[in-house]
Amino acid sequence: MKYTVTQKLVPSSDGKNTLSGVMYIPEGDIRGIFHLVHGMTEYIGRYEPLLSSLASAGYLCCGFDNLGHGNTAKEEDLGFIASKDGWSYMVDDVKLFADSVKAEYPSLPYILMGHSMGSFITRIAVAKYNDLADKYICCGTAGKNPAAAAGLLLCSIIKAFRGERTVSPFIENMAFGAYNKRFQGDTKYEWLTKDRAIIEKYADDKLCTFHFTVSAMHDLITLIKVCNSKKCFTDTKPDLPILLIAGDMDPVGSYGKGVKQVYHNFKAAGKGNVTMFLYENCRHEIHNDTCKTQMTEDILKFIAK
Repeated sequence: MKYTVTQKLVPSSDGKNTLSGVMYIPEGDIRGIFHLVHGMTEYIGRYEPLLSSLASAGYLCCGFDNLGHGNTAKEEDLGFIASKDGWSYMVDDVKLFADSVKAEYPSLPYILMGHSMGSFITRIAVAKYNDLADKYICCGTAGKNPAAAAGLLLCSIIKAFRGERTVSPFIENMAFGAYNKRFQGDTKYEWLTKDRAIIEKYADDKLCTFHFTVSAMHDLITLIKVCNSKKCFTDTKPDLPILLIAGDMDPVGSYGKGVKQVYHNFKAAGKGNVTMFLYENCRHEIHNDTCKTQMTEDILKFIAK
């Protein structure tokens, strides 16, 4: 099915920025709305292959660059979310953008997907707003981090003494330093995918290689802490169909262990409609790895039920 791509701008919940979004609109009958929330240090444009595939299958696909990312941020603001509670703004932005799309296309089924940091954002969003999604896809997520409290304290100390826009190599190394240890290559991004072309393109992209400020790192750690809280699992709508997908070689999900933890926590909270796929020998960006065709087929089967 043919589709057109249009820009969509929506005011952010922070009252300052405008979310730079995109919509892939099928020319024929639209089967539903597919809203994707991207991860840390990237932007919605990196998902063009997936969004175009789903749009060709009849789904209106949409998403936006998060605060501090892509075209939503000025160059000097890349890696900075907000002075306070930036994590909460990112959660509320999902709801605002979704409501704006739904207003244009009412009564269509709404599917929400979040990848990586986007999975943390959306896990909180579907718990906070029970009317947000009809189906939910959680991709490349992580379980509880026992070092979260220490990380939050350290970010707060550095922020207080050196400023909210400080970049801390120590905190970055503490958070991500081990991600590439199992993989061979001449960049620090081999943990993303086995596809060398994708890795090299990422490494050359200024909208992917910027650093998070200590303030944004505080937001990221808060997102991980909140989305793994018991309240977040219990507040999620009981009958919400949930699909968990990840690579079994993804360090973000502790090579499958963290994803399984999230799955069991949803089950323990009484969410009976949860499915999990771990793709063999695939890394963090499964939409850019050798399983991408199978992943797309699994998504289409899930959203078409």
